[in-house]
Amino acid sequence: MSAPRAAATPDGTGHTATPGTGIPDAAARATPSAQPAEPARPATAPAAAAGGSGAPGGSTPPGAAKAAGPEPSTRRLRVVLIAVIALYLIAETALAPFLPQLFTQLYAIDDPGATGLYLWTCRVVGLAALPLWGLAARRYALHRLVLTGLCASAACDLALGLAPTYAAFTALSAASVAANCALLLAYPALIAEHSRHAGAGHPGSDHARLAAVTAIVAVFHLASVAATLTGAGVLALPDPRLGISAFALLDLLLAALLLRTLRHLPPPAPGERPATPRRGTTWLLLLAQAAVIGVAFDFAVSASRPFFTELAHHLGSGPGLAAALFLLPSLTALAVLPAARRCHALLGARLLPAALALTAAGLASQYLADGLPALAAGRALFGAGLGLAQIAVELRMFRATGTAGPAFTAVETVRSAGLVAAPLIAAATASRDLALPLGVAAAALLGAALVSLVRGRTGTGSGTGTGTAVHDTPAAHEPEEARS
Repeated sequence: MSAPRAAATPDGTGHTATPGTGIPDAAARATPSAQPAEPARPATAPAAAAGGSGAPGGSTPPGAAKAAGPEPSTRRLRVVLIAVIALYLIAETALAPFLPQLFTQLYAIDDPGATGLYLWTCRVVGLAALPLWGLAARRYALHRLVLTGLCASAACDLALGLAPTYAAFTALSAASVAANCALLLAYPALIAEHSRHAGAGHPGSDHARLAAVTAIVAVFHLASVAATLTGAGVLALPDPRLGISAFALLDLLLAALLLRTLRHLPPPAPGERPATPRRGTTWLLLLAQAAVIGVAFDFAVSASRPFFTELAHHLGSGPGLAAALFLLPSLTALAVLPAARRCHALLGARLLPAALALTAAGLASQYLADGLPALAAGRALFGAGLGLAQIAVELRMFRATGTAGPAFTAVETVRSAGLVAAPLIAAATASRDLALPLGVAAAALLGAALVSLVRGRTGTGSGTGTGTAVHDTPAAHEPEEARS
């Protein structure tokens, strides 16, 4: 619960990690099958139910027999991975708004520069560590790396609660955020589990990933509320050190659950290998496109946040109403998530530019608002677009990166590095006009929408609702030896 994900938020704090334990056959279970699963295995047979996704509308693909959903151990693994992601998101931002007060209370430091140095140190370390975890994913299973992160997280959270000085707290936080980057690998691991149990006609496609991505987006918005409450609760304790160290118990609990679940998983099918996209120039262009879209999206969301409550006050809002308006997009995004599958089925590859344009329209409406009713309407429109855009952006990223780990961490590193500029640009533009950061964010999203349209001209997507890219073909998931 210490340092931020590599610049995931302009003022975020993060979490931590230590050496893992051996897990029999974990390496083969960490990622989706490299080949279609054998029909005789219920856990990997085609299904249109429960947590996997098959053909649109829940129908069974032609020629595929309807089978049972994922085994109980697989469902438990998905729940544990979602819990890991939720813990990561809460720990990442829980203390963010309260760092100045925390440093004053623990170390009698009231210099704003101390907070800035702490955040800068953690961001730099996180940016350096994330690609290293991606390289480790080439050799070790994603689940094993996540388990390593949880164990180290427990050790660092306990140590942070005992840090005697500000310098020790910052050093431990830097080590914490380096290890904490391993928890991000729970994300592709969860997508991989859904892809493994997808319908035979769509392994590795958007249909297989949609349920997992939707769940993560919901967790993201719920965690943002929980993080604020958690941070306030920790600071309200007679000794905040106890609250910081208490996170170690959650880390150990999740580590134990993950280890137990992995030991009860069925053995992997013969020949299973991580699903990796087809290499080549086209794949590199897809990665670059996914990174550019992700940077623009994360930048827009981040840059629109710091000065919003001040803008609301300027338009006549009180503190309570300003807080409600600040949370309105998250609540609206949660409300539209049930419609995500229907929108994806109708729009297919067009969902991404449409959702980005809708989100940009919401930001532009706030920029042009001359009163609180118009501002509230813009916030609601922004939230509706945000919920769909988050899903579409993540689907596009996994379509390009696959779930093996290295490509995912490469794109995440670029996205995190791009966020370093968000608070600086927001501050510079807000000094001219409090609403201007919203206008800049809207422009960034419109640019991302235009970049996403290039996909249709490169032939990388079908646009029919399956969202299957060039590399989402059986040949793309064959073992390298088979293709050579």
